[in-house]
Amino acid sequence: MDMETLQTIKNYFLDDEFFTDDFDAKQNLTNQITGRFQKSGGDFKGKHFYSLKITKIPTRTNYHQFTFEKLQDISRKLTNGLTTYGSIPNRKYWNKYFIGGVRTISIKQEKENEYPSFTLNYLVYSDYDNLDVRIKTHLFTRIRMVDLSLEISFDYLGSYNQSVILDNIEHGTEVDFSSPSLQKLGDKNLEDIYNNQFQRPRFFGRLFKPNRI
Repeated sequence: MDMETLQTIKNYFLDDEFFTDDFDAKQNLTNQITGRFQKSGGDFKGKHFYSLKITKIPTRTNYHQFTFEKLQDISRKLTNGLTTYGSIPNRKYWNKYFIGGVRTISIKQEKENEYPSFTLNYLVYSDYDNLDVRIKTHLFTRIRMVDLSLEISFDYLGSYNQSVILDNIEHGTEVDFSSPSLQKLGDKNLEDIYNNQFQRPRFFGRLFKPNRI
């Protein structure tokens, strides 16, 4: 990324138009997610919804190793990987408990001199109503087998209703592009961070092809 492109990014976040553009991008992503749930036919009676968040935070000793590709790889290894724990591959384990869901990425920088946190946000649904207790330990172990440094939360959201979806779509990008810490991540990461606001949600399970429901 050359200096002109970087300056364009900085100006974007300082421009008054940012708020309109940002709102439009968020609304478009929200519409994609709610539209997919509606397209599925609304067959969520008796299903239970959960929020799984997996956060990666670069540090001063490993920031140069961080890439969006590695962030995406965490998701692939968890939902579709063949790594086994207790003789059960991650792919089989994931499909055993979760019927479908959607994943987004949110990025948040708390302080100018700190690296931002990158969070994989999963909104998933299941036939089971107690997974936050039943599989939490095993699920966290599987995730940490991918990367020991990850921060994880897994919460029960309740039965399906419109607010369960709308209230739990997280995909914001809140960073300071003039921050020295952010610029240390390199041109490619800066470009990916900028483009995150225009991300496409990743659907899996029954929501990947809702006509199968």
